[in-house]
Amino acid sequence: METKIVNKEAFKAVGVKWIGTFEQAAKGDIKDFHKKFLNSKNQIKSAVNPENIIGLSYHITDNGFTYYLALEVEDGTAIPEGMEIISVPSCTFATTEYKGAAVHEAYTALYTWIKQNRYTLSQGDLEHLEEYPGSFDPVTDVPKLKIHIPIKGI
Repeated sequence: METKIVNKEAFKAVGVKWIGTFEQAAKGDIKDFHKKFLNSKNQIKSAVNPENIIGLSYHITDNGFTYYLALEVEDGTAIPEGMEIISVPSCTFATTEYKGAAVHEAYTALYTWIKQNRYTLSQGDLEHLEEYPGSFDPVTDVPKLKIHIPIKGI
């Protein structure tokens, strides 16, 4: 697993929100949520890259989190009914690409790399950002994604 440091500029995204527990996510609720988003993403006009689905995780509760699936959009994009706009600040990320069934192991390895290389986690609300190919089917495909974890320098 190759890890890189990547700087991303601030951007806006339009998408849908899921709020639930870690247990619900582990049982497959996120997969169902992802599949539903794939069926509605064409409603988002002016997407910067409609084949790059962005997952944003905000761990703001003790036993759960808020998760968005979205597309990056140009400023002024209309927001379809049932969706919302998300502002993602500029950030430095520890980033890796992963393909396989044990995504949690990739996260564990990335957090270990961050600690071993003396970086610290960024203190913002954004826990991690994921990028999926637009053709990814969360129900039938082996996960293939880029994982980005916000960090601060040494």
